[in-house]
Amino acid sequence: MVSFRLSPEEYESFQAICTSQGVRSLSDFARTAMQRLIAPGHHSDPLWHEVGTLREQIQTLSRELERVAQVLASRQTKEDAAG
Repeated sequence: MVSFRLSPEEYESFQAICTSQGVRSLSDFARTAMQRLIAPGHHSDPLWHEVGTLREQIQTLSRELERVAQVLASRQTKEDAAG
C-alpha cells in the first residue's frame, strides 16, 4: 500500500481528470500511472519521446530524398539517351 498527500487543488485536478477519463477512483488513476511508468520499454523523459519523433521525421525525409534522387537520375538517364 502506498499513501501520499495532495493539496486541495491537486485533489480537485486529479478528480477532474478521473472523471474526464472515466477512471473510477484516484487509486485506480495512480495505479494505472505507476504501471505505465514501470512498464518495460517505457521512458518517462519527454526528451526521449521528442528524440523518437525527430528520428522518425528524419527517416521519412531520408526516404523522400532517396525517391527524389531516383526520379532525377531517371530523368538524366533519359535525357542522356535522347541527346
